[in-house]
Amino acid sequence: MEHLDTERDPQENGAAKHELLALLDYNAWATERLLSALAPLTPEELARDLGSSHGGIAGTLEHLYGADVIWTARLCSRPAIRFDDLPALPPLILLEPQWLALQTGRRDFVAGLGAEQNIVYATTKGEAQRSTVGEIVRHVVNHATYHRGQVVSMLRQLGHPAPNTDLIAFYRLRAADQS
Repeated sequence: MEHLDTERDPQENGAAKHELLALLDYNAWATERLLSALAPLTPEELARDLGSSHGGIAGTLEHLYGADVIWTARLCSRPAIRFDDLPALPPLILLEPQWLALQTGRRDFVAGLGAEQNIVYATTKGEAQRSTVGEIVRHVVNHATYHRGQVVSMLRQLGHPAPNTDLIAFYRLRAADQS
């Protein structure tokens, strides 16, 4: 394996940090759009098993939110958390502000870290790992994008409109807001 030099010039580190913060902003934007789209669903629709990797929408949200909690704890060097240790998912009306607050807090914390800074943490199986802040943020956003895509598909299966949570839609909206 090729040795990777983690020494970067300050300008490059600033660009990497800007990218990570933009990805976290995108992730929060997409989460909010998805949760808003789920508001009209009945409890039965949310709970229905649609044969996805986590059953249905509620199971997928539980997994996605739980992963956000776990990865945020890792980034912040908090004690390891397992999925089994997490409380039950609250109703959507309570989940949305709770989830967005978690994402805002994570973004604020990442803003104070270097993109190449190493984080040492334990997996949910207790195995010691080391990843950079940038690797973790990119994983968190990629993981969330994957599962949001599953939820969008399930929304369509249930006959509900699905939000556009594409990264390019976020960039376009941001550019329009800045002009």
